[in-house]
Amino acid sequence: MPFSTDTILTEIPEKSRRDVPRVVNRLLGQTFLYQDVETDKDDYYFIYRHRAVFEGLLALAGFNLLHDDYHRIFQVVSEYSYTRARYKLDESLMILVLRKLYEEKREHLSLASDPVVTIGEVREEYRTITGKERDLPMGQYEGLLRRLRALGLLDTIDGRNIDVKDVDARLRLRGSVRMILPIQTADEMDAWLKKYRAGGEVEPDSSGDAD
Repeated sequence: MPFSTDTILTEIPEKSRRDVPRVVNRLLGQTFLYQDVETDKDDYYFIYRHRAVFEGLLALAGFNLLHDDYHRIFQVVSEYSYTRARYKLDESLMILVLRKLYEEKREHLSLASDPVVTIGEVREEYRTITGKERDLPMGQYEGLLRRLRALGLLDTIDGRNIDVKDVDARLRLRGSVRMILPIQTADEMDAWLKKYRAGGEVEPDSSGDAD
């Protein structure tokens, strides 16, 4: 049988096959797709219905399609280094901060809730992790949080803009912060912190464009 798109996508209805290249490219470029985000929902369910097909297509190119069953998030991670996102040190540390706060807050919430933190808590935890008494410049903080919001790791409450000068402003932490930094235990978290303090690199697990 000749090798063609139709022979690969036999499990997908013919009228839907034209969407496959677009959705695959969106996965690769966006990294995360959320069931509870209105603009992601249709593509999320399209992948969910035909998960085996997408897993096969991505595996051929060296990518793994991961799914968080609880938070209903798809993530794509490359098996190779060529397309893995490269984060600056302050970005990696901020992701570590968000993951640590996520776990601390989640202990006190119902299972259906996303943790909410304040800008003040984020800034204080960043100082604690880095061991630096002085805070980052406001512009650098704002750039970091906007970058991580664009990645889908956090969101502002009620769609407000990020205002790092407002220490009481609230941020909602998304379940993707657990996927991008796959730490399972407190001991693993301590190991990452020790690695940073010893001068090593800390690299979250993500594909896609990080520039």
